[in-house]
Amino acid sequence: MTTPNRIAMRRWLPPGRVTRRSRGLMLGGVWLHCVTRLRARGLDRELAAGVDPSASDGLSLRVGQLAAGATRARLARALSGAVAVASGRQAPLMVTRLQRESIRQNEALLLALADRVRDGGVVGVRGLAMVAELLEDRGSPLYAANAKRPLAVTALEALVELDRGLRTTSA
Repeated sequence: MTTPNRIAMRRWLPPGRVTRRSRGLMLGGVWLHCVTRLRARGLDRELAAGVDPSASDGLSLRVGQLAAGATRARLARALSGAVAVASGRQAPLMVTRLQRESIRQNEALLLALADRVRDGGVVGVRGLAMVAELLEDRGSPLYAANAKRPLAVTALEALVELDRGLRTTSA
């Protein structure tokens, strides 16, 4: 005999933290979404380094966030905006320390990268993470003169990675 006040247990779900957090309305729950947003830069760094997205729930969710159409459009606008500011076609909205000369020298490559991210087709996860890291990390060659790698190499590698590896589509 069951009582109507008791909530039925889902015995088919494996026990553990993931299943407890994923019983909400959103896959992974609100908590995982908040933590993933807060840790986005670190997760992008891991994905750009080639870590398997299925290694954690946060990485898997971050792949979905990066693949979302709105995020891809934001990344493409930011790349195009950096090129426009560096070339003098647009005044900066806030003070940023863009490497204007380097951006001007690699304008065609950065615009091609922006178009590839924007087009909404199937792209590589690592490439999206590399673009996000290029834009968000103030130590990247887009902002820092003493970056580990030149802008041309970083942008070209991101463009290549968009066309290979684990693939994702725009949500």
